[in-house]
Amino acid sequence: MINVIDWLGLGELFAILAAIAWALSTMLYKGFSHHLTSMQLNISKGVLASAMMLAAIAITQDSAIPQYMTSWLWLVAGGVIGIAIGDSAYFAALRNIGPVRTLVIESLAPALVGIFNIVLLNHYLSLLAWGGIALTTIGVVIAIKPEKSLPRVDQQHYRKGILCALAAAICQALGMVMSKGALNNEQMSSLWAALIRLAAGTITVGLVVTVFKNSEFKQALTLKGVSGKQWFFAAVFLGTFLGLWLQLGAVKYTDPAIAQTIFATAPLIVMSIGFIKREPVTSKMLIGGLLALMGVGVLLTN
Repeated sequence: MINVIDWLGLGELFAILAAIAWALSTMLYKGFSHHLTSMQLNISKGVLASAMMLAAIAITQDSAIPQYMTSWLWLVAGGVIGIAIGDSAYFAALRNIGPVRTLVIESLAPALVGIFNIVLLNHYLSLLAWGGIALTTIGVVIAIKPEKSLPRVDQQHYRKGILCALAAAICQALGMVMSKGALNNEQMSSLWAALIRLAAGTITVGLVVTVFKNSEFKQALTLKGVSGKQWFFAAVFLGTFLGLWLQLGAVKYTDPAIAQTIFATAPLIVMSIGFIKREPVTSKMLIGGLLALMGVGVLLTN
């Protein structure tokens, strides 16, 4: 295990594990999109994962809570922007332009993280790292591009979806860099950082839903009418509890742009699982996956 960490780096290892966790949870979450709205889903998974994080903190006796107000501000702002606004915009994009177009635009996130890293934290990546980011991004875009033409979307939904997808990419990139700002500010555990960030985002969404759609808020808390709750809990455990914890661990130990690039390979992991399940694999998936793998390899050796 030590040799693996020495080769990959702890942050990169956490990023790979986070991508795997998100890929697995994505497959589980698919079955619940018709039971809950995007905001309800945000609230439900946020509340459950926050409870899991509190339990983990109690079990591990983690006392490395942020001490400085600036750290709290970084994390809270990152949660509101990255989770409350970013995730909501992402779900809105999915509804308006579908997953493929949304994921293509979302692939801008690693580059945006690199830019915000310069603007907010005055941290610059090497040219080799930028090359790895570009190669991985191109690979992911090629892999997720469908063989057949996408269904047409009316102009209004198209514009709204594109704007929401761009907003999601920008907000998630900002949230990532803000989290790095907090983690750079002082010594704290990634678990506490994840909890504060998640709680801030969940509370924000909860307040909005309470004000405008109170009945939806109650259903989000009770999960009334949702079947297969055990699979929902599993998805929350993998994608939100473990995924966010690992994400903050990755950001703590490596550059957020590198971490975000590795996170962006989650769709390729989903495709790989599909391949294991003997689902059809196209040449574009193979070529894109190979390019993305090469890009990640460049980042790991940087």
